Parts: sequence; structure tokens; C-alpha cells
Amino acid sequence: MTSENTPVGPKPSATVMVVRPAEAGFELFMVRRHSKSRFMPDRYVFPGGRLEETDWQPATLGRLAGYDPTGAAPIFRDSPGQGAFDEQVRLNREQQAGLYVAAFRELFEEAGVLLAVHKDSQQPLNLSGDESLLARFSASRQLLHQNQLDFIAMLDNEKLLLDLNGLIYFSHWITPVVEPYRFDTRFFLAQAPFDQIAESDHLETTDGIWITPSTAMQRYEAGEFNIAFPTMLHVKWLSQYANLETATTAARAKPVITVMPDPRPTENGEFTFHLPAEIIDRW
Repeated sequence: MTSENTPVGPKPSATVMVVRPAEAGFELFMVRRHSKSRFMPDRYVFPGGRLEETDWQPATLGRLAGYDPTGAAPIFRDSPGQGAFDEQVRLNREQQAGLYVAAFRELFEEAGVLLAVHKDSQQPLNLSGDESLLARFSASRQLLHQNQLDFIAMLDNEKLLLDLNGLIYFSHWITPVVEPYRFDTRFFLAQAPFDQIAESDHLETTDGIWITPSTAMQRYEAGEFNIAFPTMLHVKWLSQYANLETATTAARAKPVITVMPDPRPTENGEFTFHLPAEIIDRW
């Protein structure tokens, strides 16, 4: 809280649920935040982070394959949920497109997954069998972590564009006003390229795992998997689908309702969170 009566304003951010086919349906990649992190320490989360001003500059948006800079309509057309509409950060169309850039950037920095196409051919990036390209991306990722390389400069060096079609817009969640760190977060779903290996950055996060949604839910319910309320509901949503094809088809078809969980105080002074009854199964 900035004062006793004034909540902290939420910061626009993006997060990506990365999935891949598996023998038992499909798996989800999650990273474990550092135990010393100010926000969600020692919890498993999806790769993601805040929108930066450079994400929505015209030159940056020019690296989004499939983005129409002349369009006027908003990119996100969410339905307002109870208590959430007035809390969301108002973004113009360029800033909304910038959230896609933020999602791509954070996905590469935190998980090492790059969803891109070649600038000239528009064909998907293919790392299979190209050890020199793999080495360059590994080195670029390290330089990004050290603030010695810009993400867009890396794309330009490799003559790549970000694959806008590689992200499925999935949901819109706003952190409740009782929290000291608040985010206005757009969630995306993406399938990991078969030739890329997701891995934690070992900086902000200390571990990365591939896990089926059903196993994650079983571990969560047994008290063995430390995830937050919104993360749990996203994993639970994915766990109802038997394979990746049905999950991604449903994700593309689902509406998005902006939601902000209701906090309920507990006896120890902390909070549990719940969704309003009218959107519990509709977000």
C-alpha cells in the first residue's frame, strides 16, 4: 500500500504458459522463483514480466510478424468482470501490442524459448542441427541477462521477426488491492518449438520443470507444489483436456473476462482468494 487507504497501482505485464506434447497428453513448463524474490518467492510460476516502454515503440512493433500498425481497433476486447474493470490499466493499441513483445522477450529471457520467423521467408525459426545458431542464442541470452544486448538488436542480428501467431491470448487477471505488489497481467498460451529446450535462467528463477497439468494439480492438492491462486486455476483449466490439440482449440475459442480475485482475511492476518460466483467458470 502507498498509504493506509491508497492501494498500489497494478503494472501491465505478460506471462506465457508454454506447452508441448507428451506421451501422457501434454506438459506445461514452469519456473521456480528465487527464494529471495520480493514477489512470489519460492513459488512455481509461468515465465513472464512487466511491460517496458521499449516494448511498444514503433520500431519494436515493426518486428512483430502479423501486426498491423494501421489498425484502429483495440487488440484486447475483454469483457469486464466484477470489480476488475475499473482496476485495469488503460492501454492504447500500441501498448497492447507491446504486451505481446513483452511476452516474447520474457519467454526467451526466463525460459530460453524464442517464437520467431525468418524475416525474409516468414518460415519458423529452425534450430535443429544448427549448433552455431544454438550457441549464438545461448550467448545472446547471457548478454541479455547482463544488460549487454538488446532483445530487438538480437532479432535484427539474426534477421528474425517475432511470430505473433505463436501466442494465443488466454486470460486477463489483476492482482487484488490488498497485495503490496500488483500486476495487470495478460496470460498467453504457446506451444514450444520441438527443437528448443526450455530452461530456467537461474537468476530470477532457480529451477524449471516440465509437468503435466494433472500431475501439477495432484501435487498442489497434496501440498507439495507451491503455486499461487491464479496459477492454480490456469493449471486446473488445462488439466481438463486430454491432449494439446483440444486444449489449444479450446483456448482459441474461449472468451476473456477481466477478473480480480476477492481477498478474504484469515485468522493469521493473511488472505485467501476467491473468484466472484458469476465468473468462477467463465474467465
